[in-house]
Amino acid sequence: MKITKFIAVVALVACFGTVNTFAAKKAKAQKVKIEIVNRPGFALGTEIPGWVESVLEGENKKIAKALKIDPEETQVFVFSNQGDDLEFLKTWTDQVDVQRQVANSFSIAVGQSANAVLQGNSGSSESNMQRAIDQTVKALSALELNGLLKEAQYWIQFKKPKQGVKVTKKSPESAFDYYYEYYVVFTMNRAIYDRQLAAALNGVEDNASETKLLKEALSENLRAPLIDKVADPEVEYEF
Repeated sequence: MKITKFIAVVALVACFGTVNTFAAKKAKAQKVKIEIVNRPGFALGTEIPGWVESVLEGENKKIAKALKIDPEETQVFVFSNQGDDLEFLKTWTDQVDVQRQVANSFSIAVGQSANAVLQGNSGSSESNMQRAIDQTVKALSALELNGLLKEAQYWIQFKKPKQGVKVTKKSPESAFDYYYEYYVVFTMNRAIYDRQLAAALNGVEDNASETKLLKEALSENLRAPLIDKVADPEVEYEF
């Protein structure tokens, strides 16, 4: 089955020390067609695993179900990386880059929780919330999780037009870039994770109502499966 995805080109700046959730302006979407050209089982016509579809679509709460993992007993992390050397991606993502990706997934969860707090509490101060975000991200980024176990992995090779190149059905292969995306799931015992997480959050002072509200929102969001990148709302997949 042929699969394509359409992705908007947007500017994304990630900074673990400071996450400015409110200053960024959404860029005008410019859709680019990206085609899947290879993956495990591609030649045999096997389907993409359900957990991978959930990752691609940003449906983090469906990942544990697809992998038949009990979320009450296990914390789930999903990491991903992109590049032109698949074996290097696997090694880098599985062994070298784990701590940075844990910090990134925490940072994204904090930003999402902060937006939910502001939307649900009209009296909240954006400046106080930004301070709460900075303090919380700093505490979580310093958390080195012990006990992560590799659960599943998958890769997809994509083909997309080179930047600035307008392609047609007659365009040569030189008009396209090929690259891999690698996805890996790590799990962790829930009780151990909760203890380490609580210790980190307890170090963040409740010096404003926004900080307290943020920590309350995070108590749920940080126990859901965590993905280290934000799903682009302009992306559409055809499975």
